[in-house]
Amino acid sequence: MSLIDVEKFVSALNEDPEFAIAARYWDATLKLTMGESKYMVFISGGRVERIDDAPGLMQDWDHDFHITAPLEEWEKMLQPVPRPFYQALLPAVLLHGFDFGGDFETFCAYYRAFSRFIEVMRENTVTVGEG
Repeated sequence: MSLIDVEKFVSALNEDPEFAIAARYWDATLKLTMGESKYMVFISGGRVERIDDAPGLMQDWDHDFHITAPLEEWEKMLQPVPRPFYQALLPAVLLHGFDFGGDFETFCAYYRAFSRFIEVMRENTVTVGEG
């Protein structure tokens, strides 16, 4: 059970010119928790090297940032046209059940990359329970 098509999402991010500009020079490891689904996103030089799906093994993995929310909240965020305050990460953290952690200065420097990451993720969402 997954909310995103990981392979398609990685390709889409790496082919997206807007993400490429916003993420240039960015090196980071991002831990995503979407309900029970957990992912580690490895970004190097502004390109997504890979996304690993390893539920249960990630508690101790080093990461630069984390974004965590219940699956129901991610489903609202990833709607084709999200409700108010689900359109972007910052309002979702401030007003909904999202938790974000990491270096705030780097987050600000790469906020557009984080935003585009969510937008491209929205375009690569699958229905929960799809095979």
